[in-house]
Amino acid sequence: MGTGATGGQGGDDGLEPVVGFVSRVLLPTGLLTAVLYYFGYVREQALFSRFGVDLGILGFSTTDYLVRSTSTVFFPLATVLVVGVVALVAHHLLAYLLPRLDDRWRRAVWIILGATACALLVAGVVGLQRRANPAIAPLFAPVALTGGALLLGYTAEMLQAHEAVPGRLSTVLTSTRTLRRALLLALALVGIFWVTTTVAQQRGTAAAEAIELSLPLRPQAVVYSRDRLQITGPGVTLARLDEADAAFVYRYSGLRTLVHSGGRWYLLPAGWTRDNGATVIVLPDSADDIRVDLSP
Repeated sequence: MGTGATGGQGGDDGLEPVVGFVSRVLLPTGLLTAVLYYFGYVREQALFSRFGVDLGILGFSTTDYLVRSTSTVFFPLATVLVVGVVALVAHHLLAYLLPRLDDRWRRAVWIILGATACALLVAGVVGLQRRANPAIAPLFAPVALTGGALLLGYTAEMLQAHEAVPGRLSTVLTSTRTLRRALLLALALVGIFWVTTTVAQQRGTAAAEAIELSLPLRPQAVVYSRDRLQITGPGVTLARLDEADAAFVYRYSGLRTLVHSGGRWYLLPAGWTRDNGATVIVLPDSADDIRVDLSP
């Protein structure tokens, strides 16, 4: 049948466009930095939007976004590597079993692989049109789109390698191999990008919820001022300092630090919740008449 040699060559050739695409398109520092910057931006946008803070006024640097993207990118990257190892093992197992099956079972394998790939692609496209549907898990559609594209490309390669298609169809598949690989790989990358964006949004929202739940336990911020400030909110207390030679007259406690960025303090009342109407308190860090102290 000659499946061994053909399949081996097909497997090696199949990696060449992937390696070439990654080395030419994905590895350049500029593009990689832009992608990581975007994922960091998406995460922080989801986080601070929960507190009503516009990300533009925080003044985060490129380095800030790159650092904040690491936790977002790690999960999809580790998942891709694990899935890749599992897929490689499954490929070797399938290559071992196929020559030992009769024609009927081999046709069943091709039909199952092709039907599964098409079903995943359809699910991914439908999910792309209905991203706001709460009945669908956020990661299902992008994972389906990625898996369907890769599985469809793998099925086409295996069909040719094992000479399981008629000669005319094999000629068509061979003539469109480069275009087919490029399109399916691009579709898979779109799915991976979609997955990572969704993970970034989820991580940002989860971080914001964690801050809200742990707010009473976060480090305290104590604000001293010469003039009375309009700092109010659940849990905030005001004390007037009676010392005659005190540099500051008023002390505000019951505040928690959200972030310090762009020369400003962003503080939350200790009793802040998303639904109680309390606002984020923004104070300059360079004013002579205001001082912010931190304590555990």
